Amino acid sequence: MNTEKSKKSESAPDGKRTKWLVGRGSATVKIYLTPHGGQNYYTLSYWLDGKRKRQVFSTLQAAKDEAAVKAIAFTNGDLGAAKLTNAESAAFSRAVALLEPVGAPLELAASEYASAVKRLGAVSLSQAVDFYLKRHPTTLVSKMVGEVAEEMVKLKRADRLSERYVKQLEYDLKRFTSCFHGRLCDVRGTDVDAWLRDLGVGPRTRNNMRNSVQALFKFAVARKYLPKDHDEMDAVPVAKDNGGEIEIFTRKEMVEILAHADQRIIPFLALGAFAGIRHAEIQRLEWRDIQFDAGIIEIRAAKAKTASRRTVPILDNLRAWLLLHRQEAGPVCAYLDMGSEIESLVRTINEARRAAWAKAKGVNDEQLKRAEKQARQNLAKVSGKPRHRGEIPPGAETAQIEGWPAFAWKHNALRHSFISYRVADIQNVAQVALEAGNSPQMIFQHYRELVRPAEAKAWFAIAPKDRKN
Repeated sequence: MNTEKSKKSESAPDGKRTKWLVGRGSATVKIYLTPHGGQNYYTLSYWLDGKRKRQVFSTLQAAKDEAAVKAIAFTNGDLGAAKLTNAESAAFSRAVALLEPVGAPLELAASEYASAVKRLGAVSLSQAVDFYLKRHPTTLVSKMVGEVAEEMVKLKRADRLSERYVKQLEYDLKRFTSCFHGRLCDVRGTDVDAWLRDLGVGPRTRNNMRNSVQALFKFAVARKYLPKDHDEMDAVPVAKDNGGEIEIFTRKEMVEILAHADQRIIPFLALGAFAGIRHAEIQRLEWRDIQFDAGIIEIRAAKAKTASRRTVPILDNLRAWLLLHRQEAGPVCAYLDMGSEIESLVRTINEARRAAWAKAKGVNDEQLKRAEKQARQNLAKVSGKPRHRGEIPPGAETAQIEGWPAFAWKHNALRHSFISYRVADIQNVAQVALEAGNSPQMIFQHYRELVRPAEAKAWFAIAPKDRKN
């Protein structure tokens, strides 16, 4: 079949075509416009026996005619075939046969192979393909972020993991999926890092959220939703957590806390302040773990942060507080989110402080309302600007305006207070380390000599009768 093949060509400065392709059968010959001395000439270009051949014609038609002759000769094997050895001819046939299933021309396959080898250097093409397929296996199941998160939480609960852990995981992943709605394989580590930074939480909370997301990715790898070497979390650094300065409550502050606390959270507060049990451990604690007859609280390995069992003595004042709220069974703390309960407690304390201040100063309701209005105006001025978390404690919005001392919750201060006062009371770092589930080195470094023995005696003498004072 005699046809002239054409492709979109480059144009000469005057807009004329500069290249033509003439094809017959499987062969194609190129013609180029080659002006010289003010005249247009047409150059035929083709390869023969490994060498480039050129023929020049004064007219385009003459060039096309010769190009057709050459293309027919190439198709019929009349040109260059004699130069192929038997081995070369056999290799050519095998190459064409190998490429037939994928439908790739021999010239294209050779071109891509040569380009790949140059770019890969010492790495073989097969090694590169194996590496790619390991990261992007054809059997991977594409799943949406929310779908995988829901499946993970469901299976963790079915595996009878700690309900407290499952609920926390569920809470963290809901926050994650509320921001990431697409396919899990499309989530990039840099995006996760940006999301964590924008949460506005402390380093410890940020790292806990990071752990939950990392657990999601590991689960997806195990379920073959992501490749085995998925490494996006490598781009999400762990937040530096220096722990901050150790803060403790004074005896007066603790009495005030217990005096204004809701009865339902008294056991939580007492166990933190007079036994040094971690917040998360108290939330996992059940009444059966408090052995009144033996005088100990058992922190089982499954409920301890360090996954190691320990016992804590029930001191006399702690016993008095717990007996007021003792139950036969069930959790000691019924609240999953103690943060909101503590926030409510801080608000109650500050409202009581303000009321006492107003009464002592003879401040009337109208004056109080004016201060509240000014506080709202001040808050509106800084709305949208970055602010430190806890800068204004709940209920203390007017404290700076009116001049009364606000109460602020101190981070992890219940546990810090117990350890500090306990070390001062019994002068035995090793024993306190066992009770608190810390290392002696940590306690010796951070808690020794924070308070005096007399202050410790007063701390462990805080009893329910003081709640009325």
